[in-house]
Amino acid sequence: MRSVYLTLFLAAATPLLADDQSDCLAQASTTNGVIYWTGDEVSLDKADSYGNAMPGSNGTTKGCMQLGQWDGQIRIGDQPDPVKDSRTILETNPVGQWASYDVSYILGYSHPVVCQDTVQKTLTGDNTDLWSVAGATCDDKNGYTCVGPVGPWGSHASAMSETSCWNCNPPNAFFAPVSGAAYTFPDDNGSVIAASSNAIACCVGQNCQWKNPKAGTTKAGTCSCNSGADKRDSTPETKPKSRRHLHSHGIHKVRGLSEVI
Repeated sequence: MRSVYLTLFLAAATPLLADDQSDCLAQASTTNGVIYWTGDEVSLDKADSYGNAMPGSNGTTKGCMQLGQWDGQIRIGDQPDPVKDSRTILETNPVGQWASYDVSYILGYSHPVVCQDTVQKTLTGDNTDLWSVAGATCDDKNGYTCVGPVGPWGSHASAMSETSCWNCNPPNAFFAPVSGAAYTFPDDNGSVIAASSNAIACCVGQNCQWKNPKAGTTKAGTCSCNSGADKRDSTPETKPKSRRHLHSHGIHKVRGLSEVI
């Protein structure tokens, strides 16, 4: 019996390759999230919803990946530093009332990633390579990545809290071209897409076919850090049917109604 459980665990943790995209995505269900990867093939690994690395979860952005009911992060590219992990992440929450996906640059930026729900055709992320944007300047480089200023290793990390005004401040100039399409600050919630089918197609790189029309649309946040009175609402769970992904110190949380995960 133990060997059966071990086999099932390994099957869920290991990306499964499929020759045909439709065969892969057809495996999705309300209890099984599936991603089909195209574009640049780069390394990836998984972390849980609190950012803790999952040993043995290494793979690449190629072919079919079975998520099952796994709720957490997929970190894209090679980790640039043993401690500071400032990679692009895809956050997955495949099942339940708040089933959704989003691309996030809160930790930082490593590669452009864009994903499409194959039923609703909604997009999260974008194919813009931030390093290639004219005049792009990263304020805090970490190897080949750019550190997100409101992430756990960012310049505003020490000021972050549940009600910090940095949660709702607009992104800096480097991350601004993808704001609204991917998380660039914690309240940049337009990037979340509902998991209508749990069949998600994702692409890595600037040559991906999908250009997200929401990219660059978040021109200003809902508050500023000019005074101590500028604070973010600390109780968004009081707003029914609101779906908010809160990146507090780089920790991914999902808040729905009165539930905090």
